[in-house]
Amino acid sequence: FYLFHGVPRNLVELLTKSGLDSRLAASDGYYGSGVYLAEDPEKAAVYTFNKDDPDGLRTLLVVRATLGHAFHTSDMEKRVGRRAPCVEGHHDTVAIVNGAEKITPRPCTHMECHSMVASPPEGRMSRHNNQPQVDGIPCREFLVYSHVQCYPEYVITLLPR
Repeated sequence: FYLFHGVPRNLVELLTKSGLDSRLAASDGYYGSGVYLAEDPEKAAVYTFNKDDPDGLRTLLVVRATLGHAFHTSDMEKRVGRRAPCVEGHHDTVAIVNGAEKITPRPCTHMECHSMVASPPEGRMSRHNNQPQVDGIPCREFLVYSHVQCYPEYVITLLPR
């Protein structure tokens, strides 16, 4: 798949040289920790803003991604963890204990998926306020959990309107 990843311009050089490393992703992503991608460039562009960029330029990475066995969901339940859910949708839980992150592995032995495809239910906006829609359908999000599943192939610079 070719998908889009929005990134502030000041990080483009670093990411094109070292790649998108899911191990360094924030742990507070809505569907867990990993590399978030979108098939719609407008959705990815939401994440490109850098208040310190005087030119107002925004950048998108065109990423080649391998999803492998993807878990598909349309629920809007927030997930946590650094691993993909299993084929039944079970996922790890994370709690903060004495200021440290404590991960409790999912309680099953089902096959683990390699990625997640989140399609918001029809008629609902995505989890972010005023996110773009394509032909009235909320945009899908793709989440890969391993840095070897994606690499930036192209950089697109967006000019301010």
